[in-house]
Amino acid sequence: MLTQEPSDDSRRQAKAGTAGVLSLSSGRSRKRIDASAKATRDLAAECAAMSRGLVLYCLAGLLLSCLLFQRTEAKLAGGPMARQPFWAPPGPRHDQCPPNHIVANASLSLPSRHRLFLTYRHCRNFSILLEPSGCARDTFLLLAIKSQPGHMKQRAAIRSTWGRARGQASGQASGRQLKLVFLLGVTRPATPTQLLAYESQEFDDILQWDFAEDFFNLTLKELHLQRWVAAACPQARFMLKGDDDVFVHVSNVLAFLEDLDPAQDLLVGNVIRQALPNRNTKVKYFIPLSMYRARHYPPYVGGGGYVVSRAAMQHLRAVMEEAELFPIDDVFVGMCLRKLGLSPTHHAGFKTLGIRRPLDHLDPCLFRGLLLVHHLSPLEMWTMWALATDEGLKCAAVPLSQLRQGAGRVG
Repeated sequence: MLTQEPSDDSRRQAKAGTAGVLSLSSGRSRKRIDASAKATRDLAAECAAMSRGLVLYCLAGLLLSCLLFQRTEAKLAGGPMARQPFWAPPGPRHDQCPPNHIVANASLSLPSRHRLFLTYRHCRNFSILLEPSGCARDTFLLLAIKSQPGHMKQRAAIRSTWGRARGQASGQASGRQLKLVFLLGVTRPATPTQLLAYESQEFDDILQWDFAEDFFNLTLKELHLQRWVAAACPQARFMLKGDDDVFVHVSNVLAFLEDLDPAQDLLVGNVIRQALPNRNTKVKYFIPLSMYRARHYPPYVGGGGYVVSRAAMQHLRAVMEEAELFPIDDVFVGMCLRKLGLSPTHHAGFKTLGIRRPLDHLDPCLFRGLLLVHHLSPLEMWTMWALATDEGLKCAAVPLSQLRQGAGRVG
């Protein structure tokens, strides 16, 4: 079968048709690519917008969580503590009180602790961080116990033993209203504020000020305690002040105070007389001649524990406000008593130096006849409380006159 060769015109038309088809196909492809690219850009923009929205949403949620946490912490802490954000660095937020550079330069030869004390001795107004409720109107005895933020075991031992006693003495002393308060500063590194705030909320017995915990700052605790008592507990008839490692036989203390008048000056404890200032620079009780020149300290009661009447508290506070601070707190109280023209009263039932040999320092019968014993661990405190209050324990009777030994007014 013969075939006819296509003519040149036919070839040109075919090429033109093919080119037209290719041109049309290419144009459609570019349109599809352009449309796809536009869709991709729109999708990317939409995704970017969604990403920004998601980030902002997450940030908003994070900020809201922080605000809720801070509000919860503030509600838990209460008082001035709530003003400190939870991310603040540990340590005390000291009130603005400039150093005394003249004193600092004049005491360069002293140990660093003494230089620091002298440089800031004029700073005596610090804010309250945690505060318990005030005393009831009929409070008979305020138990003010010096502690530290980290001494949670000691506070737990006191709360579960003699700190929970309520008028266990016989006769008229039965049913006396007591108030327990722990006195704290601020430690470094700081105890978590949430933990202390919880303890304060749970037990309502934490009184914390914004100054550093230090042996030389115990005088600041004494001064600020007197101010708090005047503001929140002026009706307390008596106050027992001690350390958080003391055992207090509350019923014996109440029996001792039963017939005493809180309107009379009374400060009773283990009286130390003719004490010499320690001139040894290697011990914490070192006092240079530049800080105290007399040969002896005035009579004072051992700071481990003593009892003071309402009248004596009021008189002491007035003197403390004007007195120059001294780094040893129990000696400072003795100095203030001397300015008042008063002397403390000795009572053999206050063992602020502990129980010494040949006596057994863990004899429960011995504890039954005392008012206060110093230097007990939390375990020893639990043990002695369980034994001394055991009704089945057989001991020789302690006459009431022995509990009142040394009773009298400051004079």
